[in-house]
Amino acid sequence: MTRQATFILPAMLSALLLGACSHSIPTSSSKPVPPPLTSAVPTFPPQTREDSRAPVSQMPVQVKTDLTPVQTAIRNAIPERITEAGHPLGEEFRWTFLRNGQSNVHIQDGLVAIHAEYKGEIESRGSSQICRLDPLFASLEATGRLMLVQNGESVSFGFEPTHLTVATKPDNDARCNMFNRPVSEQIPDLFGLPEVKIALAEAVHPQEFGISLQRIWDDLGGPLSLPIASLNTRACMYGNPREMILSGQKGTTQETIISGTAKQMPFMTYEATCTEAAPTVALVNSGSPPPEGKPYMLVARIPLSYQQLSHQLQSKLFHQSISMDATVPETAVIERVSAADANGRALVAIETSGDLKGTLYYWGTPRLDESGRSISVPDLQMANESKAAIDSIRIGYWQLVDRGLKTNLREAMAVDISSHVDRLKQTITGTHRSGATTMDILITRQQPDQVRSTPQGLTVTIMLEGTANAAGQITLEEQNPRALLRRDGR
Repeated sequence: MTRQATFILPAMLSALLLGACSHSIPTSSSKPVPPPLTSAVPTFPPQTREDSRAPVSQMPVQVKTDLTPVQTAIRNAIPERITEAGHPLGEEFRWTFLRNGQSNVHIQDGLVAIHAEYKGEIESRGSSQICRLDPLFASLEATGRLMLVQNGESVSFGFEPTHLTVATKPDNDARCNMFNRPVSEQIPDLFGLPEVKIALAEAVHPQEFGISLQRIWDDLGGPLSLPIASLNTRACMYGNPREMILSGQKGTTQETIISGTAKQMPFMTYEATCTEAAPTVALVNSGSPPPEGKPYMLVARIPLSYQQLSHQLQSKLFHQSISMDATVPETAVIERVSAADANGRALVAIETSGDLKGTLYYWGTPRLDESGRSISVPDLQMANESKAAIDSIRIGYWQLVDRGLKTNLREAMAVDISSHVDRLKQTITGTHRSGATTMDILITRQQPDQVRSTPQGLTVTIMLEGTANAAGQITLEEQNPRALLRRDGR
């Protein structure tokens, strides 16, 4: 070997080593499109995922009302004067019974008890044997139940008398008897109890005692607007009522509680200003209360912008080094990291400098952990386009880059949403007023549902569980409310 050849060989080796220390990633005319979860084909239609539907939850509802108008109507239907007019025995006998003062009408737990005192006389007509009984004392006793009845498109109170009796007192005049049976047995027939029963039932007419549940229905629909000062926004809860089931009455005349259950599909979102819920017509049914023990559940949606995620990635990865090959001292430095939506997945762009210059792309599907408090990307992977671009430098080179970058990138993409979850639970737990209706809600736990990626950002959906109940008040109205009552065979 000549001295000239000896000089040229080290120069060539030096040039090769220098050339291996710095690489530029070939640029691509378009961003990579992540493949679908079940295919390795590099281009696909966008991934579609529907929003989670809120589960049907049951909220016990207590509706307070004053039944004094019903009590007055029943009292006014009790006859003040009972005579023989229109009675088949009127041609043979004459009688008059006058009511002593006001009747007593007592309402308790939907049951009605009536008591009225009468004083009267009975006299025979046109008979050779004149008989006149004076005074006669009798009491009218009646019981019945207030019913929730259908009246076209409204729910109304009705009255169903079930038992009527007339009793006499021991100190009645008993000088004679003009009937074929004892006077105490004849007097109930003279009172015309079938007609009295009809009059009592018609006194509580559905047209006059409608129950307007539309206002309470609207209050349950919301939105319930709850300020979150730390985020300068509001948590908006929409009850989304589907049906109300009325099942019983408790209490006195002035304070009767109608117990029922509202079936809802509630959900909660963050909004700068809560949007008015679309109006719906109250749908009311009567029947047995549903079984207890099921938790009250609502869907909560937490928005996270890609700007927030990009800021987190940049703060955690900026100027971190990527060691690509332990045998050759090659190192890349992360300069800029950003995240965006890509067909329903998260696409991360990493701009590097140093021994590897250019932009790398990773993609993955954000998911919630089992506690519903953290977001991770378990399937994070380098895009095929980036693999091909890096491998154009050296076959298998992308694996070295991926080994030095993916673990740190996956850890940086983990988002702790515990503060959001706890804030929501604390915000919704408590006593809230929607219109004239009061709601008591207690959230005790959460369950993960899904994370959805859109161009606007990530939407985290969790299921909140707990208990809830509502209480409101209504006034009996003469107009027809907009409530529907369906009766089934339950």
